Amino acid sequence: MPRVLVIGWDGADWRILDPLLERGVLPNLDALIRRGGRAVLRSTLPTHSWAAWPSFLTGVDPADHGVFDIFEGRGGGAKQLPVSFHSIKERTFVADLSAAGLGTVMLNVPLTFPPPEINGVVVAGGVLPKRRPHTFPAGLEAELEAAGTPYPINGMSWTTFYGRPEPFLDEVRRFVSARQKATERILDTVDWNVAIAVFVATDRMHHCMAPWLSPDHPDYARLSTQPLAEAARGVYRLLDEGLGRLLDRTGPDDLVMFMSDHGSQPTIGNLNMDRLLEHFGFLEFSASAAVFGQLQAGPMRAAARKVYDRLGLHGKVSLPQSVNWARTTAYTSVRSTGEGISVNLAGREPRGVVDPTDFDRVLDEVAERIASFQDPGTARHPVARVWRREELFKGRFAQDAPDLVLEPAPLYSLTHAKAMIEPAGWACGDHRLDGVFVAAGPSVDPSTFPDTARLVDLAPTILAGAGAVASVRHSGRVLRAVVGEPEARAAEGATSAVAPGNEAGPGLDDREARELEEHLRGLGYLE
Repeated sequence: MPRVLVIGWDGADWRILDPLLERGVLPNLDALIRRGGRAVLRSTLPTHSWAAWPSFLTGVDPADHGVFDIFEGRGGGAKQLPVSFHSIKERTFVADLSAAGLGTVMLNVPLTFPPPEINGVVVAGGVLPKRRPHTFPAGLEAELEAAGTPYPINGMSWTTFYGRPEPFLDEVRRFVSARQKATERILDTVDWNVAIAVFVATDRMHHCMAPWLSPDHPDYARLSTQPLAEAARGVYRLLDEGLGRLLDRTGPDDLVMFMSDHGSQPTIGNLNMDRLLEHFGFLEFSASAAVFGQLQAGPMRAAARKVYDRLGLHGKVSLPQSVNWARTTAYTSVRSTGEGISVNLAGREPRGVVDPTDFDRVLDEVAERIASFQDPGTARHPVARVWRREELFKGRFAQDAPDLVLEPAPLYSLTHAKAMIEPAGWACGDHRLDGVFVAAGPSVDPSTFPDTARLVDLAPTILAGAGAVASVRHSGRVLRAVVGEPEARAAEGATSAVAPGNEAGPGLDDREARELEEHLRGLGYLE
């Protein structure tokens, strides 16, 4: 029976891959493209992985799966838990594959902890606590260890290696090699119909090595000839060699998809959205503890951060920024990337102060100030576009979305800054909407292959390629050029009747939540 293999490179971007293809660094990816077709894959808004990968898994936009940031709940709450697999409020295509009796392998897909129980095997992806099993079946981790092919978790925290690219790349190579070996063993020992394997090294590198890899960075022409650039390209060679070995495990009747959850852009300037809101008078920080008040900004903050970086305290000790909610009218509600702002609305936020009659006035003022802000060093606008929530989100959980969604301008990030705005240093790359997509197989039609597809198209397309019936009304559509016209028509005409919602199960406990938050800080998603 034909199988479906999906290979993800988190954050992969054609503007980075195309020069590598021209250099001959990626021969296996090049051969895959020549066998089928390639497209730009449009991600979600917001563009971070915590919203994007649930959209991949469900085929619906964030307004229908409910994940908009790395934390659940609204700002000002007593406790906001990091999102987990059970934060996804829509059924995944993996559940539909299991319902169809199809064996599935799912490896390192972010936001799959706790691992779901499926007809197959799972190695959870994303940021993982170490106490509870992160594989299904639970004994898979021990089996891989005993076979000499352990699947390492977490790691490659680029902020931990602040200013030390060589040891960072050493760890990236170790993780890529180990995960590749474990992936190969699993594919060789498990009877599977659909396999999904995600590699996140690309995203980790793009956050701190964009000037060496991204042609649209102003310093690329100079830095791309340096030995460090060649070392970074070496990781891509390693990934491409692994891609080739995974492709060797498929046959001529199998469908292969290569994709990313979002693209990556270099940055020359980074913002701290809470600091920008403070600058405009919408947010006030608390200084309840004098020492923490001194650590919020200025020389003490800079000195503390140097100690924090030098001692490798990422993921161990936080440098808190406490909001004075009683004097705050708007706050950053997408903390991972700064792409969302919400009004501190009375009756909605736990400590809201803005009267509902003033909501539109405050929102309009915040939107106008943010859109018109200019980087004093370059006179550029760091925010390319501001959407109101209702312009983007129409689904069941639209009310949980940020009130404003922001798209960063080219060469800017809306996070990773300590001050309101500062030149990009080590944190020199972030996300953009345009990711990558390639498909090859017996039903792939290069002549009708779309120039652009959407991330939410992949779930219905995978199900159609595997011959499984969907239980979800997808936001995306089956890609006809990938699975063929008959399969697309059959898939669109059949939907099983299953109540909406994700698989039930225990979420994170307090200890796991703290551990995940520490890891998220180590990856640069929290300051």
